[in-house]
Amino acid sequence: MQAFDELAETDTDSARASSTTGAPIIGLAGARPEVDRVSGRPKPLTIEPGTVFALGDGGRMDVLDTSHQLAELRACVEEIRDRAAVNARLPAVSLGTVDPSDVPSGYALQLSLGPLDSLVDAMHLARAHKYALLLKMVQRIHQAGRANGWPQGAALPARLVFGPHTPTDRNAILEEVVKGVTAGVLALETGIRMLQDAGYPIDDAREEVARITERRRSGETAPAKKLVSSTYPAP
Repeated sequence: MQAFDELAETDTDSARASSTTGAPIIGLAGARPEVDRVSGRPKPLTIEPGTVFALGDGGRMDVLDTSHQLAELRACVEEIRDRAAVNARLPAVSLGTVDPSDVPSGYALQLSLGPLDSLVDAMHLARAHKYALLLKMVQRIHQAGRANGWPQGAALPARLVFGPHTPTDRNAILEEVVKGVTAGVLALETGIRMLQDAGYPIDDAREEVARITERRRSGETAPAKKLVSSTYPAP
């Protein structure tokens, strides 16, 4: 919270400094301003492009330059923002303040998202027990209301599985699953769960495995189609 307060105050100071930089304060000495005939006081000077002031001997014009302070304040804003991101475990990549062209590789991008991954995992772990109780309560409500097709008896263990919170390369994961299942180093069920975690629209892994197995069996037992060749007379 202190970092966010400092960030807000620095933004305010930066806005004030930018106003004095865009419209600087000018000290004019040795000029003869026009006098108001009614009040007898000098009229305020208006500085515009092309304005010429007639200065007397030893006259000068001093301009208050706050551009250096503005640059320092902007650098301070970036420093406080980075410090707040580190304390909150929100890297600059997740905040969208990093140009994608500045990231050297996808592996470096994945490493930079490590603090965010640990933060999300800690938040999920803190609520894992509550989610289990919530799902258990939902089952008991369905049993008490005798919902159609809902089994009676003890509540089944259930847990809530979250999808990826960062963009994933679905094509790469699909290729990895296909190679692993084909080579026999991954079970079909494991591959289906990997596709589920990647965001593929698979509701039930067991049903998906059953469908794939049934299609394989039906493809093996299906009779081979006979190709009918046409005979053309020789010229």
